[in-house]
Amino acid sequence: MERICKNCGEKLQEDFKYCPACGQEHKDKVVHFKQFILDFLGDYFTFDSLIIRSVRPLLFNPGFLTNEFIDGRRVRYIPPLRMFIFISIIFFLVLGPLEKTVASEANEEAEFLDNFFNIWFPRLFFLLLPLFALFLYVLFRKPGRFYLTHFIFSVHFHAFIFVLLTIMVVLIDYIFPSSVFLSQWSLIITIFFLQLYLLIALKKVYDQRWVVTILKLFLLNIMYVISSMIIFSTVAAMIFYM
Repeated sequence: MERICKNCGEKLQEDFKYCPACGQEHKDKVVHFKQFILDFLGDYFTFDSLIIRSVRPLLFNPGFLTNEFIDGRRVRYIPPLRMFIFISIIFFLVLGPLEKTVASEANEEAEFLDNFFNIWFPRLFFLLLPLFALFLYVLFRKPGRFYLTHFIFSVHFHAFIFVLLTIMVVLIDYIFPSSVFLSQWSLIITIFFLQLYLLIALKKVYDQRWVVTILKLFLLNIMYVISSMIIFSTVAAMIFYM
């Protein structure tokens, strides 16, 4: 059977472990969690043109990066978890000065805000990643499609959430702080773009009929929102009464 590099299409000899053209390691189409984590840990702080090549389709081509990863074209882009960590760090750096401003205006709540945003908020999103993937696994279960496929989708979608939230925070609190329109409609605008992005991504990755995709998107929202509210409210209550 002819061996072909999944990343660039170069023909490989039987004893080739790496592609001589692009350098990607030759692996099976299905990647196991162990290798997924090892890829994430390797060269963690590497930052080059891959970030531009990865963020652009993340923003403007929903589902593209997930399909590329599933199809074996991985060297061209930043590994999903690494990209998620990088984008989330930027978000919390942007959010940091705003937390201090709010805390200084309400000293009695300063400790609560500091604990929630700096300690628990990032951890909760790491909890939501596999939870969201589990909901996808339940709704879009298909023979031959493993949980990791849904987890990759979840990582890319939550990375987009952080990008969108970062943009909204910068627009509302830094560039247009006096904009009544953005302040009043920011939540609606954010939800609209998230839902549109998620719908297109689900259609592209899972390739089901639009009616079925919309119905499953509705169910996914209910499951995700209820779970998120329970998790966030429980942690907030624990912090407040500690």
